[in-house]
Amino acid sequence: MNAPSPHPGDLPGRSDELAVLTELVTDVGAGPAGARAAAGSVLVVVGDVGVGKTALLDTTARLAERSGVRVLRADGCSGESDIPWAALSQLLAPLLDEGPDDATTDVERQVLAAVHDPDTAASVRPSAFSFGVLRLLVRVARERPTLLVVDDTDRLDRESLRVLVFAARRVRRRDRLAIVLAGRGARRALPADTALPTLELRALDAEASATLVDTVSPGLDPGVRRDIVAAAEGNPLAVRELAAAGSARPTTLSAQVLGTFGASPYDLGEATARLLLLAAVADGESPAVIARAALGSVALAPWTPAEQAGLVVVDAAGVRFRHPLARAAVHASATADERRRAHLALAAEGTDPDRAAWHRAHASSGNDEAVASALAATATRAEAAGEFGAAERAWERASECSPDDTRRITRRHRALQAAYAGGDVDAVAEQHRKLVELTADPTVRTEATLLHAAAAMLRGRQRQAMRALLDVVPLVGVVDDAGAVLLAAFLGVTADFSGLPEHHDEAARILRHPALPTALRRVQDEADAPADLMWARASTGADRSRAASALRRALESGRAGPGAPANDLQNLGLIADRADDVRQAVELLSRAHAQWHHEGPGAFGAAVLANLLVDHGRWTEADGVIARWGALADARGLHRVAVELASPRAILLALRGDGDGAREVLDAARSRVDLADNLVLDLRLRLAGAVTASSGGDPSRAYRLLRGSFTADGEPRHPVLSARVVALLAGVATDADERAGATLIVGKVRALVEGRSSARMRMLLHHADALLGPEHESERHFRLALADPTGEDWPVERAMARLHYGEWLRRRRRGLEAREMLAAASESFEVLGARALVARVRTELRAAGGADHRDVPSTQDLLAELTPQQREVVLLAAEGLRNREIGQRLFLSPRTVGSHLHHAYPKLGVSGRHQLAALFRAV
Repeated sequence: MNAPSPHPGDLPGRSDELAVLTELVTDVGAGPAGARAAAGSVLVVVGDVGVGKTALLDTTARLAERSGVRVLRADGCSGESDIPWAALSQLLAPLLDEGPDDATTDVERQVLAAVHDPDTAASVRPSAFSFGVLRLLVRVARERPTLLVVDDTDRLDRESLRVLVFAARRVRRRDRLAIVLAGRGARRALPADTALPTLELRALDAEASATLVDTVSPGLDPGVRRDIVAAAEGNPLAVRELAAAGSARPTTLSAQVLGTFGASPYDLGEATARLLLLAAVADGESPAVIARAALGSVALAPWTPAEQAGLVVVDAAGVRFRHPLARAAVHASATADERRRAHLALAAEGTDPDRAAWHRAHASSGNDEAVASALAATATRAEAAGEFGAAERAWERASECSPDDTRRITRRHRALQAAYAGGDVDAVAEQHRKLVELTADPTVRTEATLLHAAAAMLRGRQRQAMRALLDVVPLVGVVDDAGAVLLAAFLGVTADFSGLPEHHDEAARILRHPALPTALRRVQDEADAPADLMWARASTGADRSRAASALRRALESGRAGPGAPANDLQNLGLIADRADDVRQAVELLSRAHAQWHHEGPGAFGAAVLANLLVDHGRWTEADGVIARWGALADARGLHRVAVELASPRAILLALRGDGDGAREVLDAARSRVDLADNLVLDLRLRLAGAVTASSGGDPSRAYRLLRGSFTADGEPRHPVLSARVVALLAGVATDADERAGATLIVGKVRALVEGRSSARMRMLLHHADALLGPEHESERHFRLALADPTGEDWPVERAMARLHYGEWLRRRRRGLEAREMLAAASESFEVLGARALVARVRTELRAAGGADHRDVPSTQDLLAELTPQQREVVLLAAEGLRNREIGQRLFLSPRTVGSHLHHAYPKLGVSGRHQLAALFRAV
């Protein structure tokens, strides 16, 4: 009996917890054969007020009822906690309603009567009562699988709690009975020595909190949304309340929250109430500052009533409300004038100018240039510290407080720039909308729209970016020269990335604008950055020699010298990539990214840098770039960046021997964006998929994926990325039809790059010709593919050429030459850590008469790199156990088991669990 799967969106951020409870429901329905039977079917759920225990229990109860499981429920109540058997009578009431039957024993009848009759209960011994309840529950569960759900166990009457704990500790393997107990407080819901399996509900992460905000109040200002997520501290009830109020500093709250947290602070004394109000409006102020501002002294005694009431913790680290809704309730209970005076008192007493500026801003209800200027200074300091989220908020509030229109526009523009610099694409869209409502200035509108379009591109929305750009195309001829050139460059970059014919048409159309040639000449003559470099980057197309010339001129003129801005270095690095100058590209992009700290502009070059580091053989550095920018992309919703980084990540996993991990990464990436208007992402993922398939011994799939990088008649879909896969395509073309198709494509690529090629492209084409061309010309092409020493800049491609050449020599019985070539390939792959390719080379070496002198490792050697938990999981998987079965033995969730295997495969040099048994048999 399988429980229906809950929808993940029902409880954002609780998928793991739901999985545990869904499995419990499924297993109680399965009876003795249930997977959890050996460990019993009891779970204690604990967590703070509002963390979502009741919602989780409600969902579990619905799942159980839909799957045919009987559900008995009860919940604690403070008003009934001193009434014996109050909770148990609620729990067993449905059984009493059903009435006794022939199977009901005298003890069970006595129990049912006792829990509803205090006089009867008094005549039953406690031990007999506990055993009687257990027998009753076991019997009804054998008739029909039964789930007990008891909430708020910390407020149960003592007698009911004792019986429930007794029963929970004695549920046996053959019983079709599950018990879920939930209570407030981390591990304090039951007596300390209960020792039952416990699931602690922790705070939601920022992504789940943001999803919940959008569910409750869709369309909130991104800044308000962000503040609510921060103020709620991951507590779902707090998220819902603050989202419904539309503010992280609400002035009203629901009756439910006020009933729990809303006792008047003045009940604790006037001094304590004032301290609490100032603590509620303070942002990181010390207890001393709050006390001086509230009472004119630093005495700690007035805090005592609030501490004893469990509202706050006061220590050297500051004043912390124990629950985010306690802060909100104090804030909401004050009048507007009380809150204003509290902010002004903190501003006057505090020593931090930035906090003081914000307190004055919160106290201000209209335009005030003094407040706006102070906030502008705060924003400037935040930008200097790389804190762009704080800068954006300060610039935005400064704009709102500005009485002068010009300053209001300028400060709003600065807010937009700060949002973009911080990679916050939602805030960019909102600030752009507000800015264009303020001004019709063509230069400001164009600059703002370029940032808005760039943010849309980072999210993988190329059509949205193009629409935004087309809105300001009519301003060409009105906007300044740099703005016109930047707009043309952005149109070209967007078309290049999307690959859509209509986008290329729009990019070509602007080139015919009569004002553009003059603007372009001036920008290039004056080296007006970033417009000139953006244009060079956008206009090279397939012409690698043109890109190389542009790069050389820029470097010779000192554009990449000491002190060069990060934006210029990144543009130069991207031009170097177009020129196939991997050394310069890596150096320039690395320097750019060393200056950037989790910023939006750097995201455009992050995936290019990661791919280049993989190509260049600097895999450890590639891991670092992927980790750093992948985390940022996930946190900020930069889907284009996340998907583009998935390609080098999957390639590294596949080449290191973890094919399953690579496929998992690629499957997740494909679901994040619409690949129909993201050509570059489609090609990146095709390449990674082909490497994964080829490394796993599936050349046919690799060919199909790579063939999709070209049109039906063999034309490259992208002038750079498609052309770079010709050698790999040739290497996986196995039958006659595939070889004919690959030969056609190689010819098309050669025609595309003829006269404007690079050393890398010449080597790749020779490599492809060696594999596909006439037999008598193969060796000449192999040698030409390996002749240029710059080929060492691409160690994987160079080693693959040596591998293919070695295979070709072996087939012609030239064993000595084959072994030399294969040994060189093997050495390169071993240095890189490309385990999947090392195994292939060793097979060829043995076939060529070479010896593999590596000692066969012992089991201990193989397991040495694994953590203790990974060792246990791997050994059980090698025995043939599935994730769920392993989880039962080790008390882990199937998802955690999968994670351990995922991290263990690369260390063992295997790509999946199907290889584990053979691996350990061999040693």
